[in-house]
Amino acid sequence: MNIKSWAFAALAASVVLGATGCGSSSPEPQATRTPIPSAAPAAPSTPGNASGPAQPGNTDQPTNPPRAQPNAPETSEAPPPASVPVNQQEPAPAPPPASNQGPYGSGHGLCFDLNSELAHNAVGRLAPNAGGYPWTIVEASTDPISAGCSGLLSYLVVNWDGSHPGYHVLYFTDGKYLGTATSKYYAYTTVLGKTRNTVSLQYRWAKPEDALCCPSGGPSNVTFTLSGTTVTAQGQFPPNPDK
Repeated sequence: MNIKSWAFAALAASVVLGATGCGSSSPEPQATRTPIPSAAPAAPSTPGNASGPAQPGNTDQPTNPPRAQPNAPETSEAPPPASVPVNQQEPAPAPPPASNQGPYGSGHGLCFDLNSELAHNAVGRLAPNAGGYPWTIVEASTDPISAGCSGLLSYLVVNWDGSHPGYHVLYFTDGKYLGTATSKYYAYTTVLGKTRNTVSLQYRWAKPEDALCCPSGGPSNVTFTLSGTTVTAQGQFPPNPDK
Protein backbone atom coordinates (compact mmCIF):
# COMPACT_ATOMS: atom_id res chain seq x y z
CA MET A 1 0.00 0.00 0.00
CA ASN A 2 1.40 3.25 -0.99
CA ILE A 3 1.18 6.38 0.95
CA LYS A 4 -1.86 7.78 -0.98
CA SER A 5 -3.82 4.62 -0.44
CA TRP A 6 -3.11 4.73 3.26
CA ALA A 7 -4.03 8.28 3.59
CA PHE A 8 -7.35 7.69 1.86
CA ALA A 9 -8.10 4.71 4.06
CA ALA A 10 -7.31 6.69 7.16
CA LEU A 11 -9.58 9.52 6.10
CA ALA A 12 -12.44 7.13 5.40
CA ALA A 13 -11.99 5.49 8.77
CA SER A 14 -12.15 8.85 10.54
CA VAL A 15 -15.38 9.72 8.77
CA VAL A 16 -16.94 6.43 9.85
CA LEU A 17 -15.86 6.94 13.42
CA GLY A 18 -17.29 10.46 13.37
CA ALA A 19 -20.62 9.15 12.21
CA THR A 20 -20.86 6.19 14.63
CA GLY A 21 -18.59 6.93 17.47
CA CYS A 22 -20.82 9.51 19.07
CA GLY A 23 -24.16 7.69 18.38
CA SER A 24 -24.67 6.71 22.04
CA SER A 25 -24.75 10.32 23.35
CA SER A 26 -27.11 12.09 20.90
CA PRO A 27 -30.51 10.83 19.83
CA GLU A 28 -31.27 9.96 16.34
CA PRO A 29 -32.78 13.00 14.65
CA GLN A 30 -36.65 12.85 14.44
CA ALA A 31 -38.97 14.51 11.98
CA THR A 32 -40.52 17.61 13.52
CA ARG A 33 -44.37 18.36 13.72
CA THR A 34 -46.04 21.64 14.41
CA PRO A 35 -48.43 21.09 17.36
CA ILE A 36 -52.14 21.95 16.73
CA PRO A 37 -53.70 23.83 19.66
CA SER A 38 -56.85 22.15 21.03
CA ALA A 39 -59.99 24.12 21.94
CA ALA A 40 -59.74 24.14 25.69
CA PRO A 41 -62.93 25.04 27.66
CA ALA A 42 -62.91 28.58 28.88
CA ALA A 43 -62.76 29.29 32.57
CA PRO A 44 -66.17 30.26 34.14
CA SER A 45 -66.69 33.95 34.36
CA THR A 46 -66.32 35.69 37.68
CA PRO A 47 -67.79 39.01 38.86
CA GLY A 48 -64.43 40.54 38.41
CA ASN A 49 -64.30 39.31 34.88
CA ALA A 50 -67.90 40.27 33.92
CA SER A 51 -66.73 42.81 31.44
CA GLY A 52 -64.46 40.38 29.62
CA PRO A 53 -65.55 38.93 26.30
CA ALA A 54 -67.43 35.66 26.39
CA GLN A 55 -65.49 32.59 25.24
CA PRO A 56 -66.93 30.80 22.23
CA GLY A 57 -68.82 27.65 23.08
CA ASN A 58 -69.73 28.77 26.64
CA THR A 59 -73.52 28.50 26.85
CA ASP A 60 -73.65 28.98 30.64
CA GLN A 61 -72.49 32.57 30.49
CA PRO A 62 -75.27 35.04 29.50
CA THR A 63 -74.36 37.49 26.87
CA ASN A 64 -75.61 41.07 26.90
CA PRO A 65 -77.96 41.51 23.94
CA PRO A 66 -77.47 44.62 21.89
CA ARG A 67 -79.46 47.52 23.33
CA ALA A 68 -82.56 48.26 21.29
CA GLN A 69 -82.51 51.59 19.72
CA PRO A 70 -85.63 53.71 20.38
CA ASN A 71 -87.91 53.86 17.45
CA ALA A 72 -87.86 57.16 15.73
CA PRO A 73 -91.24 58.93 16.13
CA GLU A 74 -93.43 58.55 13.17
CA THR A 75 -94.05 61.74 11.44
CA SER A 76 -97.19 62.38 9.50
CA GLU A 77 -97.53 65.22 7.19
CA ALA A 78 -100.38 67.60 8.03
CA PRO A 79 -103.06 67.76 5.35
CA PRO A 80 -102.86 70.82 3.23
CA PRO A 81 -105.26 73.58 4.32
CA ALA A 82 -108.49 73.82 2.46
CA SER A 83 -108.45 76.46 -0.12
CA VAL A 84 -110.57 79.51 0.66
CA PRO A 85 -111.63 81.86 -2.06
CA VAL A 86 -109.76 85.08 -1.69
CA ASN A 87 -112.70 87.21 -2.59
CA GLN A 88 -115.23 85.38 -0.42
CA GLN A 89 -117.90 87.77 0.78
CA GLU A 90 -120.31 87.65 3.71
CA PRO A 91 -123.73 86.21 2.79
CA ALA A 92 -126.35 88.79 2.10
CA PRO A 93 -128.77 89.34 5.00
CA ALA A 94 -132.18 87.75 4.73
CA PRO A 95 -134.74 90.12 3.31
CA PRO A 96 -137.24 91.50 5.83
CA PRO A 97 -140.66 89.86 5.82
CA ALA A 98 -143.18 91.32 3.47
CA SER A 99 -145.37 94.04 4.91
CA ASN A 100 -148.49 91.94 4.25
CA GLN A 101 -147.14 88.90 6.15
CA GLY A 102 -148.27 88.73 9.78
CA PRO A 103 -147.30 86.43 12.68
CA TYR A 104 -148.74 83.03 13.43
CA GLY A 105 -152.51 83.40 13.91
CA SER A 106 -152.83 86.23 11.41
CA GLY A 107 -155.04 86.12 8.34
CA HIS A 108 -157.44 88.04 6.14
CA GLY A 109 -155.13 91.06 6.38
CA LEU A 110 -155.34 91.12 10.21
CA CYS A 111 -152.60 90.57 12.78
CA PHE A 112 -154.94 88.20 14.62
CA ASP A 113 -157.62 86.22 12.85
CA LEU A 114 -160.45 84.77 14.93
CA ASN A 115 -160.70 81.91 12.41
CA SER A 116 -157.04 80.94 12.84
CA GLU A 117 -155.65 77.76 14.35
CA LEU A 118 -154.11 79.84 17.14
CA ALA A 119 -157.53 81.16 18.14
CA HIS A 120 -159.28 77.79 18.12
CA ASN A 121 -156.47 76.05 20.01
CA ALA A 122 -156.64 78.70 22.73
CA VAL A 123 -160.41 78.31 23.08
CA GLY A 124 -159.96 74.56 23.38
CA ARG A 125 -157.76 75.09 26.43
CA LEU A 126 -160.47 76.88 28.44
CA ALA A 127 -161.99 75.13 31.44
CA PRO A 128 -165.61 74.04 31.02
CA ASN A 129 -168.31 76.47 32.16
CA ALA A 130 -170.94 75.68 34.79
CA GLY A 131 -173.58 74.71 32.26
CA GLY A 132 -171.26 72.48 30.26
CA TYR A 133 -171.92 74.49 27.12
CA PRO A 134 -169.29 74.77 24.36
CA TRP A 135 -167.44 78.07 24.16
CA THR A 136 -168.40 80.19 21.18
CA ILE A 137 -166.33 82.96 19.59
CA VAL A 138 -168.09 86.32 19.74
CA GLU A 139 -165.60 88.87 18.46
CA ALA A 140 -161.89 89.71 18.18
CA SER A 141 -159.58 92.66 17.60
CA THR A 142 -159.15 93.87 14.02
CA ASP A 143 -155.67 95.43 13.84
CA PRO A 144 -154.45 95.42 10.21
CA ILE A 145 -151.13 93.85 9.27
CA SER A 146 -150.28 96.95 7.25
CA ALA A 147 -150.00 98.93 10.50
CA GLY A 148 -147.50 96.46 11.96
CA CYS A 149 -148.06 93.56 14.35
CA SER A 150 -144.99 93.67 16.59
CA GLY A 151 -145.77 94.41 20.24
CA LEU A 152 -149.51 94.44 19.52
CA LEU A 153 -152.04 93.25 22.13
CA SER A 154 -154.87 91.32 20.45
CA TYR A 155 -157.99 89.93 22.12
CA LEU A 156 -160.67 87.32 21.54
CA VAL A 157 -164.09 87.30 23.30
CA VAL A 158 -165.99 84.02 23.88
CA ASN A 159 -169.18 83.01 25.72
CA TRP A 160 -171.68 80.17 25.63
CA ASP A 161 -175.14 79.99 24.22
CA GLY A 162 -177.51 80.26 27.15
CA SER A 163 -180.04 82.51 28.85
CA HIS A 164 -177.42 83.98 31.16
CA PRO A 165 -174.00 83.49 29.53
CA GLY A 166 -170.61 84.24 30.98
CA TYR A 167 -167.70 85.75 29.05
CA HIS A 168 -163.97 85.13 28.80
CA VAL A 169 -161.53 87.54 27.13
CA LEU A 170 -158.34 85.91 25.76
CA TYR A 171 -155.15 87.86 24.95
CA PHE A 172 -152.50 87.28 22.27
CA THR A 173 -149.31 88.92 21.00
CA ASP A 174 -146.86 88.12 18.19
CA GLY A 175 -148.49 84.76 17.46
CA LYS A 176 -148.59 83.64 21.13
CA TYR A 177 -151.51 82.95 23.45
CA LEU A 178 -151.02 84.80 26.77
CA GLY A 179 -154.09 83.69 28.76
CA THR A 180 -157.45 85.05 29.88
CA ALA A 181 -158.14 88.49 31.33
CA THR A 182 -159.52 86.93 34.53
CA SER A 183 -159.35 83.47 36.02
CA LYS A 184 -163.19 83.35 36.27
CA TYR A 185 -165.68 84.21 33.59
CA TYR A 186 -168.09 87.12 34.17
CA ALA A 187 -171.44 88.06 32.73
CA TYR A 188 -172.18 91.44 31.17
CA THR A 189 -168.65 92.03 29.80
CA THR A 190 -168.08 94.58 27.05
CA VAL A 191 -164.96 95.72 25.17
CA LEU A 192 -164.83 99.51 25.37
CA GLY A 193 -161.83 100.06 23.18
CA LYS A 194 -158.13 99.38 22.62
CA THR A 195 -154.78 100.84 21.56
CA ARG A 196 -151.75 98.98 20.26
CA ASN A 197 -150.81 97.69 23.69
CA THR A 198 -153.99 98.16 25.79
CA VAL A 199 -157.53 96.78 25.93
CA SER A 200 -160.28 98.34 28.07
CA LEU A 201 -163.15 96.19 29.35
CA GLN A 202 -166.36 97.23 31.12
CA TYR A 203 -168.06 95.00 33.65
CA ARG A 204 -171.60 95.07 35.02
CA TRP A 205 -173.26 92.66 37.40
CA ALA A 206 -176.73 91.89 38.65
CA LYS A 207 -177.63 92.45 42.24
CA PRO A 208 -179.95 90.02 44.07
CA GLU A 209 -183.04 92.09 43.39
CA ASP A 210 -182.20 92.70 39.70
CA ALA A 211 -183.78 90.96 36.77
CA LEU A 212 -181.26 89.19 34.49
CA CYS A 213 -181.99 91.65 31.73
CA CYS A 214 -181.19 94.72 33.73
CA PRO A 215 -178.10 94.56 35.96
CA SER A 216 -177.63 97.53 38.28
CA GLY A 217 -174.17 96.73 39.53
CA GLY A 218 -171.34 98.81 38.03
CA PRO A 219 -170.27 99.72 35.55
CA SER A 220 -166.61 99.11 36.33
CA ASN A 221 -163.85 99.68 33.79
CA VAL A 222 -160.55 97.76 33.82
CA THR A 223 -157.61 98.52 31.49
CA PHE A 224 -155.21 95.73 30.51
CA THR A 225 -151.73 96.76 29.37
CA LEU A 226 -149.15 94.63 27.53
CA SER A 227 -145.46 94.84 28.50
CA GLY A 228 -143.33 92.32 26.62
CA THR A 229 -145.39 89.17 27.08
CA THR A 230 -146.99 90.19 30.39
CA VAL A 231 -150.42 91.75 30.76
CA THR A 232 -151.27 93.78 33.87
CA ALA A 233 -154.74 95.05 34.90
CA GLN A 234 -155.76 98.33 36.49
CA GLY A 235 -159.33 98.98 37.73
CA GLN A 236 -162.06 97.34 39.79
CA PHE A 237 -163.40 93.90 38.95
CA PRO A 238 -167.00 92.86 39.67
CA PRO A 239 -167.84 90.71 42.71
CA ASN A 240 -166.95 87.03 42.65
CA PRO A 241 -169.57 85.36 40.42
CA ASP A 242 -169.50 82.19 42.55
CA LYS A 243 -170.90 84.00 45.60
